[in-house]
Amino acid sequence: MKKLITITLITTLLISILTSCSSPEGDCPELGLITNVEKPETAITMDNRIGCSIPDFTWESIDCKTLKPIAGMSQSLKGLRGKPVMVIFHKTMNCPGCEAQMPFIKAAYQQQTDKNLTVLTVYRGDSTADVKRFVINKGYTFTAIADPKDEFANCCGFAPAAPITIFIDANGTIKGEKIGPFKSQDEIMKIIDSL
Repeated sequence: MKKLITITLITTLLISILTSCSSPEGDCPELGLITNVEKPETAITMDNRIGCSIPDFTWESIDCKTLKPIAGMSQSLKGLRGKPVMVIFHKTMNCPGCEAQMPFIKAAYQQQTDKNLTVLTVYRGDSTADVKRFVINKGYTFTAIADPKDEFANCCGFAPAAPITIFIDANGTIKGEKIGPFKSQDEIMKIIDSL
């Protein structure tokens, strides 16, 4: 009887250890890979960005397990028209500000219920494999889109820095931006409330 209890305990312990060390794919948020960025007719700069129409970009949905595109699962920023969008430009490496602001962003997203806000994180210069590893490790739940060539942020006239956040209204117009990390949830809510 003692042997049976010991074997059961050891088996249970081993199963617990093995499952706690794995990353179930259920923890993976929606992944994407930018495939096309629309070039604006007039260059967007820091002087004219607020009030400009946001350039459209298209991304393929990526299977979290295989990191291959999911056939027929392409989306675009223009396809989100009708509701406000918050785009956060992130990096997976050497960006302490990116990580520091995420609790504020999560809290603000959960607090806004009447806006139907969509949050997209665009990872500047990162591969889908790096993005997957990073978001699973950090427990991020927002749509994570790899932009290995950093095309979208460049098209919006941003220097190669992160974090940068832009707020787009339901009509596709850039209404606000934040260069650098947010320091509080209230700072984010003020911009969301203005959309």
